Amino acid sequence: MFEGVLAQAIVLAMFIPVVLALAESVSIQSLTLAIELRPTGTFQWGPALRRLRREALVGALLGLASGAVVGLVALIWRGVAPVAMVLWLGITLSVITAAALGLAVPVALRAARRNPAVAAGPVALAMTDIATLFYYLGLATWVLH
Repeated sequence: MFEGVLAQAIVLAMFIPVVLALAESVSIQSLTLAIELRPTGTFQWGPALRRLRREALVGALLGLASGAVVGLVALIWRGVAPVAMVLWLGITLSVITAAALGLAVPVALRAARRNPAVAAGPVALAMTDIATLFYYLGLATWVLH
């Protein structure tokens, strides 16, 4: 009676490391760029928000592309469209969020007059992981039930 749902859940569980790794990679890349771009003078919100918007756009493009590739692999491998859709949407949302967090955490630390090199990495990655699992498992619950 529940074989189909269980099979979908197992396939989704197998892709959790892939989804997390993609989001973490994007987050740490954005974070590295943000730390390397040391602002001169006083902190200004205008340029920071412009960079955040640009980073979210890059994250959207990366998320759509990588989500489509992983979703297509799952679709070809298992032939279950809802699983492929969860992967595609979950990766897309996660990568957008990861790119934004990777930039936002160091910017927020700079605004608070703290050195982002000290704590930005662990904070951004923890927030990225939480958001990624929330999106992925939330979408899976919504789509599969």
